Formats: sequence, C-alpha cells, structure tokens
Amino acid sequence: MPDPQPTEINVRYPDAKDLHLRIQVGACRLTVRPGDGEAWVTGTYADPTEVLPARVLEEGGTVTITQSRNELWGRFDGPPRFDLALGRARAYAVTIESGASESRFDFGGLPITRLTLKQGAGKYDIDFSAPNPQAMRMLEIGAGAVALTVGNLANANAPEIRVDGGAAGYKLDFGGALQVDTHARISTGLSGVEITVPESTPVRISVEAVLGGVDVGDGLMKKEGAYWNQAALAGGAPLLTIHATVALGGLKLRLT
Repeated sequence: MPDPQPTEINVRYPDAKDLHLRIQVGACRLTVRPGDGEAWVTGTYADPTEVLPARVLEEGGTVTITQSRNELWGRFDGPPRFDLALGRARAYAVTIESGASESRFDFGGLPITRLTLKQGAGKYDIDFSAPNPQAMRMLEIGAGAVALTVGNLANANAPEIRVDGGAAGYKLDFGGALQVDTHARISTGLSGVEITVPESTPVRISVEAVLGGVDVGDGLMKKEGAYWNQAALAGGAPLLTIHATVALGGLKLRLT
C-alpha cells in the first residue's frame, strides 16, 4: 500500500510583537532547518500510520505545531516524519519538546531570541551552521537517554548556555564565531561527554567529576583550579567560560 500524501505546513508570521514557535511531538523523525521564503514555517508532515494528524494552533504571537496522540502508531511501518524550514524575516523564540525521536536541527542564521530543546530519548543532532544575527538570551538543552551532538555552539550568539543530560553520550563543539562573553553550564549523569573548542577561542573550563575521569588534551593548562588555553591566558576576548559537572561518566576536553 503506498504511503499517504504528506500534509503541507505553511505558517505566516502572526500580527504580534513577541513571537514564540513551539513544536511538541511524540515519537517521530523531526528535521528543522533554515528556510528562504517569506513564511515563518514551511514544510511537510508524513504520517504512514494515518492516525496521528498534525495540528497547527495559533494564540496571539505563539504558534504550536503538534500531533495527535495515539498509541496505535507502533503497529504500522515507520514513525511519522516532520520536515520543517524556519524563516529569517523576524526574531522569535523557539521551544521544541519531543519524545523518543530522531531529531536533526540546523539553526544556522536564524534570528532566535531564546531556544529551549527537550528530548526524552533517541538521537539529537544539532548544528548552528551560521552565526545568529539576533542576540539569544538563553540556550537550554535538556536530554534524557539521548545520543547528543551539537556543532558550532559559538554561532548561537547566546551568553548563557545550559545543557542537562541523563544517560547517553554527548559531543559538544564550541566552534564558530564567539560574539559575546559566554558562560556554558553542562551537567550530566551516566554519560560520556566530549567538549571541543577552537584553539583560537579564549576558554576557561572548570570541572567537577564525581565518580568519573577527566581526559585533558594538549594546549590546556591548569591555573586557579581550571583549565585555560593560551588565548585565555593572554587576556583574549570575548571569553568562553565552561563549567562541566559529570556524575558517573568520563569527560574529554580537546582544542581543535
């Protein structure tokens, strides 16, 4: 039996001052990327189950994209799939909450004022492939049993970054162009964590490893209870400050 035709999604910018895009989905494959059109959100939703229709809800400046909940979906071949492109014409906040999903996000060049990502289980692949033209107040990532990879975090243009994780593997790359002094707080449980920072980015890293080991690569020097690279010791700015807490996993620190 052929797959049903995907549902087209086309959301215009609301006539409101403060905009907030919320994506709340269950088990699915979710792709979010930069768009080039005049709309706020465009894309498709494919539901091979035919029992989990997508819904778009608008209330003031908040638009919520979600899907109906139905436990029957697991009896069919393949999970539902969202493929969404986000606009660049106006600044907005983004909140994405997902269940056991496989998610790929590229927020490169999108004017995001605040970004909150929460996933229960699965795989998270996140990238900031180009600098955010809008200062982001806060970037928060909360992940459960998730394999998490984040690239070019400096391009998020967020002075505050928080990553809270559970039991899985996390790779956090602070590549890109650091535009402001940035403080990143990373806290994980039963996880192996790898943090990479460009050698040219001034960085200071403090570590709390309760029952885990710390593997420090070349170019990082211990001073005042933290690890500094040469660019930070020379007083370079803006400065990236990372505080990493690992309870029962290993932490790897590398300059690239």
